[in-house]
Amino acid sequence: MKALIFGAGEATRSFLHLAPAARRIEVTGIVDNDSTKWGKAFEGYTVEPPETLKNGGWDKIIITPYAHDIIRRQLEGEYGIAGEKIIRPGDLIVPAEANLGTVRLNCDYDECYELSELLPDKVICSNRMEEFYLKKSHRVMNKWWHYFEIYETFLHKYLNSEVRFLEIGVFRGGSMQMWRDYFGEKATIVGIDIDEKCRQYEEGNVHICIGSQADTDFLKEVSEKWGPFDAVLDDGSHMMEHQKVTFETLFPLLKEGGIYMCEDCQCCYSPRYGGGYLKKESFMEYCKSFLDCVNSQFVGLDYAEQMPSYAEYIKACHFYDSMVVVEKKRRGYSFLTEFAQ
Repeated sequence: MKALIFGAGEATRSFLHLAPAARRIEVTGIVDNDSTKWGKAFEGYTVEPPETLKNGGWDKIIITPYAHDIIRRQLEGEYGIAGEKIIRPGDLIVPAEANLGTVRLNCDYDECYELSELLPDKVICSNRMEEFYLKKSHRVMNKWWHYFEIYETFLHKYLNSEVRFLEIGVFRGGSMQMWRDYFGEKATIVGIDIDEKCRQYEEGNVHICIGSQADTDFLKEVSEKWGPFDAVLDDGSHMMEHQKVTFETLFPLLKEGGIYMCEDCQCCYSPRYGGGYLKKESFMEYCKSFLDCVNSQFVGLDYAEQMPSYAEYIKACHFYDSMVVVEKKRRGYSFLTEFAQ
């Protein structure tokens, strides 16, 4: 594939250095709307104005900036570029170097593909959620493919039960459909969102509550009405302060034996969400303290009072790519003996 990259910024730099697809395609050049960058060297290329698009010599245009939709409209409107010629970096996949969880693909794993070449016919699913997301008709939802393996690991025990499940962040309602399909009709599925339009996604055993995850009183009211929840999934604003407030409010209210999941934790490393690598305000840095909670009986009397009130209820904390999963169960005092029989 010959690709022209639109955008001469950090997103392009990251793509060229980190994305497996960048090593499998031929980059024919880089263009940008910023005239101050034209003619300057960038990652071994000379940045050109968008007018050079007309010269051809490329199969696809890869838009790297966040303003993808704006640039797409520009390319289609001003330059007459067909929509199928315009892609995002995330539309390219090298299966051998992709974190797919338990999803499998019927293709050459060492090749670079556009996802549209593989979906849905080349996908081999291993669990019900993968099947629903990748092959069935549903409303819009965004999920990293490896999430389904994590969901299955911790939520499988609730299948066809009277589970009470809460997801923060309804978006366009697709995940509400997926949870209903997965858990079954006995479940109580609750979604929280700040957008009033999300009320339209209520159906059957799916209930929508409108409010902010930063509002502790609102969260407590939802838990009192529909809980106690067996499992909570935070897929809300992704703002660092919101994630911390939500955990501190809902984890103590979670049913013992329950699961608390926070996804899209890649945002913990982005200033856009109040995060950053090793930044103390980051939810990821906050979660690292859970390691001490799990071992709270060993921190010593001088430090015991510094532990959070819920420390002894963190049975385990699991860190995955972009997700943190916390199991709730009162551990009790660990018992060690030396025994022979």
